[in-house]
Amino acid sequence: MAKKIAITGAAGFIGSHLVDELVAAGHARRLLLLAAPWQPPRFLPDSIDPAQQVRRVDIRDRRSVTRALSQADEVYHLAAKIDFNGRSYAEYYHHNVAGTANVVRAAIKHGVRKVVVYSSIGVYGMPADTGDLVKVNESHPPAFTNWYGRSKWEAEEVVRRAHRENGLKYAIIRPASVYGPREVGPTLGLYRAIHRGRFAMVGDGRNQMHYVFVKDLVKGTLQAAASRRHTGEYILAGARPTPFAKVAADIAASIGRPPPARRLPYPVALGMAVGLQAVSGLLRPVIEWQPPLFPSRVRTMVTSYSYNISRARRELGYRPRTSFQAGARQTGRWYLDQGWL
Repeated sequence: MAKKIAITGAAGFIGSHLVDELVAAGHARRLLLLAAPWQPPRFLPDSIDPAQQVRRVDIRDRRSVTRALSQADEVYHLAAKIDFNGRSYAEYYHHNVAGTANVVRAAIKHGVRKVVVYSSIGVYGMPADTGDLVKVNESHPPAFTNWYGRSKWEAEEVVRRAHRENGLKYAIIRPASVYGPREVGPTLGLYRAIHRGRFAMVGDGRNQMHYVFVKDLVKGTLQAAASRRHTGEYILAGARPTPFAKVAADIAASIGRPPPARRLPYPVALGMAVGLQAVSGLLRPVIEWQPPLFPSRVRTMVTSYSYNISRARRELGYRPRTSFQAGARQTGRWYLDQGWL
């Protein structure tokens, strides 16, 4: 029986694009997709047989993970708790650290050739908390400014320890801000705000933001998996950062809207966000309400962040080819076609 290519988080935004790319490369019959029991397996191509190739697995369940990966030769571990709304660090630990440990132990037990683990640029801290992060590379020291970033770093440590103690071959992917069709988080929120005329630029918009288009990210991920000479951490980002004002203008153009003209002073925006967050906290015992603006999001809108992808270029041959403008156009067209705006 041919060995399987296993993907955790296969029903998610990035995972579904990874599935598409592997199917296009002729691996449809080898794919084994692990999806959380509570997550519908959306966006799967017709060549995937859900009954035979999709496993409903909670990565916090060690036995289930071990069984699911028994036939795997290659593992892509994308499943994680990625929001910032957890009530305790334990929520992030059980999903991101213990879940990764379950995947790694299963990989070692079953002799998996290589494990590709998704981490986050959040291990460097969030610009909202650290201030500008410019030309950050893989050796930049970690900064734990929230539970999510801390959990991702600890998950990385699980992988590195398995490499030292058991010889596990691995690649850790630290993606920049990911955007593209099927994204249902911050990018969709930004598109909707601009489409509905509710977006206001905080500050002058000259701060730099570094994105990566999901298809470029997936290609880099596959290059990391294919490399037999290199093991380690890789930042995968677009070719260059983009000023936030241009980000907003490119998004507007992609959905037939004029460039946003409204400006909001930073102190005013921050005060609004603090107030909304307080209201959300008061309502939490009664209802889960996500405010449209968080203080951290406001701070992010006026700080710069950019990343150095030299290592991925040199060792993997990584070449991101999608400009932000081109990626925004594809993303906007998809959102319009789906009626999501």
